[in-house]
Amino acid sequence: MLSLLILALAAAGVVIPVLLAAIAASRGGPETAPAVPAPIGAALPVAALGLTWRRLRDVRTRRGDRTLWAGDGDTAIYSRAYRLLRVPLAEVGFSWGTAERAGGVVQPLCWEDPTRGDQAILDALTDADEALAYDDRRIAREDERRRQTDALDAELHGESRKADLQRLRESLRDLHWAWSKKRRELAEGLLREPEAEGGIPKAVVAKLARDLTADVDETIRRVRERIAQDPSKGWLKLAENQAIHAPLRTALQILSSHDEDFATLDNGVGWGKSHSHAGHILSGMTEFTVIEASQGLAAVWRHRKQLRPELRLAIFGSEA
Repeated sequence: MLSLLILALAAAGVVIPVLLAAIAASRGGPETAPAVPAPIGAALPVAALGLTWRRLRDVRTRRGDRTLWAGDGDTAIYSRAYRLLRVPLAEVGFSWGTAERAGGVVQPLCWEDPTRGDQAILDALTDADEALAYDDRRIAREDERRRQTDALDAELHGESRKADLQRLRESLRDLHWAWSKKRRELAEGLLREPEAEGGIPKAVVAKLARDLTADVDETIRRVRERIAQDPSKGWLKLAENQAIHAPLRTALQILSSHDEDFATLDNGVGWGKSHSHAGHILSGMTEFTVIEASQGLAAVWRHRKQLRPELRLAIFGSEA
């Protein structure tokens, strides 16, 4: 690589005595010769593979004498080239490894074989440039196909996905009492997700939003159905009194506000497991049937000690 090294060093402005010393060092030396970095600016041709190459030392290996170079800088181009043309680049000495005084950091290396002359490395670098250019064109084609696909996807599904997210927002706003803390956090995370290309929600985000909304709706439906079919007979007569419905609703809302965990923690606060879902559903109702009020009375009575005496009096006619 005599002519190659001369060109690289001359281009960097290295004076002739230093140039001759660097050439002599690159063509021999003892097996354990100390590291002799090339002068500042010296490099393999045209900052090969996007890096600046420093000559470290001459090494006598089992495969013959080699000159060891280390590549400095952003390794993105080198990584791509090495992935695309690993065998041809390795054949002329390029690799990954840890160099002396590099602190054990893995970095690009080149074990130059001086006996092969300049052309072997030049040919490998030319092939690498062509492979990178081809890969760039492939990536550009894939990006274009992706843009076209995203545009079609936005046209076909954009409005329905936006509607899925809007229904989720409305459910969190209007049916907040039916959302457990864990579900609410998941839903709010979905609403913060960045949109896909074209300004529409991603398909997976829209599906999760749709599923979460449907789950909450189904929970409300099942609980309301159970409440309607199973009156708390002991409370039916009191439930007929419309005057207690407003304080009953207040009591239900207070207990539900203390039950964000939906009774998953046995902390003595809010609803217990047997009344959690029904309590949350009832607390969100604006009006009660007699049967719904009887269920609410039964649930509140079980947890009445968490309420103020005056609220117990308004509902049950007694502070006890």
